[in-house]
Amino acid sequence: MKKYCLYVFLTLFGVNTIFAQITNGKILYKVSMEGFYKDGVKDGKASPELKRMYRMTADAAKNIRLELFFKNAKSIFQHQKGLSISDYKELDEFVKYLTSKGTYFTNLTNSEQILQTYYEDRKYNVGSEVEKQDWTLTKEQKKIGKFLCYKAILDKSNTGLNEDTIAWYAPEIPVSFGPADYVGNLPGLILELKLPIATYTASEIELNSKKDIKIDWPTNIETMTEEEYKKEGDKIKAQLDRGW
Repeated sequence: MKKYCLYVFLTLFGVNTIFAQITNGKILYKVSMEGFYKDGVKDGKASPELKRMYRMTADAAKNIRLELFFKNAKSIFQHQKGLSISDYKELDEFVKYLTSKGTYFTNLTNSEQILQTYYEDRKYNVGSEVEKQDWTLTKEQKKIGKFLCYKAILDKSNTGLNEDTIAWYAPEIPVSFGPADYVGNLPGLILELKLPIATYTASEIELNSKKDIKIDWPTNIETMTEEEYKKEGDKIKAQLDRGW
């Protein structure tokens, strides 16, 4: 019995050691906005033109690809470079904004995150601390690709959203990253994230690439707080309202 317990311990220790050696990765997420479409037309009051807009938005989202790169304790989450998702520039920009407000840089060592975004053609770096999220971990499982994932629930009462947020994370990839600002809280990489407006699902997973992954922290412009960014947006909006 002691030998069996020792064997199990060594086996598990060996597996954990292998997974602990994952130092970098690249994950490609596809997006579904069918929930956004169904929610927009569910009451039956939407006009044919509005239904068409919801349908175009959901269809354009099928072409979205978002990249997550991580190396050690840092990550970048962004739209795939040079991606065109429809025949309409305005629709492209709208859908891209709905699925990611910009490029997210995360450093889990000091719990720092920067959102690099644009407003009225000006670039902003908006800094914040990694938010503590009160996830409920469950025993429910499913496989995404070859990885066994567990379901975690973020209750809507904690987020202000109209539905619970659902994440499927892979303990086999023991890094606490995921789409956008869903980082730093779960014991594994998020391979699927279901929000009211969109669902992100990993379609390609590359770990421990021999290609160098660079996580260059954005220092080209001054970083402002979320409150400062909001004030800047209010100021620009006021100027536009006055016709400047």
